[in-house]
Amino acid sequence: MIIQAFSLGCAALLLFAAPVEEKIEARVNDAILTTGDLDRILAPLFSQYDLSMRGPELALRMEQTRAAAIESWIENQLILQEAQSLEGFQLDPMEVERMFEEERGRFESTEEFDRVLALEGITEREFKKTLEERYKVRALTYQKVTGLISISPRRVMEYYREHESDYREDEMARISLILIPSGETTAKREADRELAESLLAELEAGADFADLARLHSAGPRAEEGGDFGLITKGDWKTQLDEAAFRLEVGEYSGLIEADEGYYILYCSGKKEASLKPLEEVYEEIEDNLFRQEYERRFRAWIEDLRSRAHVVAGE
Repeated sequence: MIIQAFSLGCAALLLFAAPVEEKIEARVNDAILTTGDLDRILAPLFSQYDLSMRGPELALRMEQTRAAAIESWIENQLILQEAQSLEGFQLDPMEVERMFEEERGRFESTEEFDRVLALEGITEREFKKTLEERYKVRALTYQKVTGLISISPRRVMEYYREHESDYREDEMARISLILIPSGETTAKREADRELAESLLAELEAGADFADLARLHSAGPRAEEGGDFGLITKGDWKTQLDEAAFRLEVGEYSGLIEADEGYYILYCSGKKEASLKPLEEVYEEIEDNLFRQEYERRFRAWIEDLRSRAHVVAGE
């Protein structure tokens, strides 16, 4: 929310920024961004920072955010001034009013909304002007960029074929595990091994793996019968991983001795390596292509606007 974020940001600004001399931070034709203006933009952004950040990490983060905020202001000004220069580009008062009511509706009451405006030194008219500018930027961006983008099914299919490796799923196995930890003394280690071997014998005699895991396993998910669900090759350390993927469905491993104890694995299911069907990833690909095309068109449009304007950053 615009106003609440700004409120939080004011406090953060006192923590993050030392007093600085007022100057012009950027200019787009006759429009200027002052240090005070920039501080107000940065306040809600700085309020999200982790207060534990210090020194070079904080300084770098702040500088990156500051540069991005200036560039964003320049781009917005270029779009706003383009909107003002275009014949036929009209503001939709009803949409601005809807946006205003939506912002006001986030508060418990109209009085609370008015109180926050007053605390920030913003009049209702000034706040509506901010919403008008936001509307103009969105509307003209849609007219010049977003609304011109169409991603055809053929383009999605071509991308899918060219990037099949991105949509391949590795072989998976559903594995359950029993762990009998090994003791520190030789006698304890021998006793632990005997227990693990006795469990293996019970399994071979027809005992239920999950029941034995609940009773004896010290491993993770013992209460769930040692069931880890589907795992992918490489999820576990090499010794266990190799043993798990050698198993056929319904098969137990022998004892697997590791530093921490003795393992017994059980495979209850497998999923072969496969290629995700196009239908499953169609929207993901379409969205990805849309974002790429949007960024390309938007950058080109901004560069064109910039070439026809007087733009200065950091006077």
